[in-house]
Amino acid sequence: MNFFKHIYILLFGIFFSTTSVFADTKINDDVSYVTEFATLNNNVASVSLVWALNSQTKEQNRILQAFLAAKLNGPIGNKSVGEVIGFRIINDINFSIDATPKHLILTMQSPKESFHTAVKHTNQILKNFEINDIWLKRKRHSFRNISSTQLRTPEILENELVDYVLFTGNNKILTKKNISSEILRRPNQIILNARDFDFDNISNILLEGLPTYDAILNNEINKPPYKLPNGVIHLEDKKSTETLIFIGTVQNFESLIHQAESNTLYKYMGYGAGSEMFRIVRQEKRASYDPRSHFSQIGEKLAFIGLSATVGSDRWDEIYSLMFDIHNNTRMGLNTSKGLKNSHNTVINELISNLRRKPNWLVKRYLELHPEQPPKASINLELIDASFDVSISELNNKAINILSDPSRLISIIIGGKINPKIKKDSTSYCQLPKKKPLEFCLKKLSKVQDLR
Repeated sequence: MNFFKHIYILLFGIFFSTTSVFADTKINDDVSYVTEFATLNNNVASVSLVWALNSQTKEQNRILQAFLAAKLNGPIGNKSVGEVIGFRIINDINFSIDATPKHLILTMQSPKESFHTAVKHTNQILKNFEINDIWLKRKRHSFRNISSTQLRTPEILENELVDYVLFTGNNKILTKKNISSEILRRPNQIILNARDFDFDNISNILLEGLPTYDAILNNEINKPPYKLPNGVIHLEDKKSTETLIFIGTVQNFESLIHQAESNTLYKYMGYGAGSEMFRIVRQEKRASYDPRSHFSQIGEKLAFIGLSATVGSDRWDEIYSLMFDIHNNTRMGLNTSKGLKNSHNTVINELISNLRRKPNWLVKRYLELHPEQPPKASINLELIDASFDVSISELNNKAINILSDPSRLISIIIGGKINPKIKKDSTSYCQLPKKKPLEFCLKKLSKVQDLR
């Protein structure tokens, strides 16, 4: 057991091994399952309410989130929006909404001393039958689809690619009445999180007065995620002064240790001031103010990975080649031991930070393994074990097998002039027409490559 694993035990006070028990599981009935975790900071408690759904289209998913947000942020009974917000500020109550193709998640977090008050307030929200049309209109606007070709930021590009991969269904948009019913019924899972805190009766308070019936959106067969094609997508914009470059993919890993090793190498390539992207692209070339790497887990052994940079349009092809050089040098094992060690420390610190401060992160990792109900035995999140077990001394020798071959990556260039050398391979190149979403080229490249 290494140093970080000792620290982890001290921080969270829970048994840690390859068969880790991370939670106390209590099954109340056949409708709502209750699970307790103990990873958050000492003074904080949270609860996540999970509705099991098969909302496998992006638009359906956004509307569900918008309806829940309108319910959450609108007036409640005789209380105005201002009174509701003031009450939450005084008691330091915070809500967040998240979703996957299989779940709608509402998380409430507050200090322990106000948690019981916050739970009663949450129940009032859940029992609120009325959806205020004004707030619904606002929230539908907030959850609208924004194309990365419009705002051209790495965050929106990542969201757009992840949505393309995960939302593979074609279910129809439900009526307002049906959507309201989906978020009025009792949630399927309640996931509590706090250290040294008595959650006795909390679940009953949350569920009081909520009707019990089956979801409408849980009868479709879940389709597997789409794969991103390889090749190049370019939205030409000769008038743009800046160009967004992304090189990466969504990768399905063979094992959890493979995933943890890949995370470490991507941190080495582009995470923060000590990374290769920062050192070369920003400091040496002074070409980008925010070069970075991406490594976001989006499913069990499934992650969005890549490198991105926003650069001057007059030199995008130079930086594009440099980004491939950084990827290839890392893949060839030309990496410093100190840099790899620092990158692995970053992975561990990020993991600890997520467990201590982001209850939604843990909820998603848990739901990837147990989407409908808790296991009858122990809850085992082996990804955490794998992150600790990465061998830094072996990474350089293994890097060529850990990182994808460049030919398997997708490149997305938004802005700047077309480079004829890159365009020459028509089977792996797609020039994106203006006002068309990335999906246009993703489907086109996928179709061509499926025919090979």
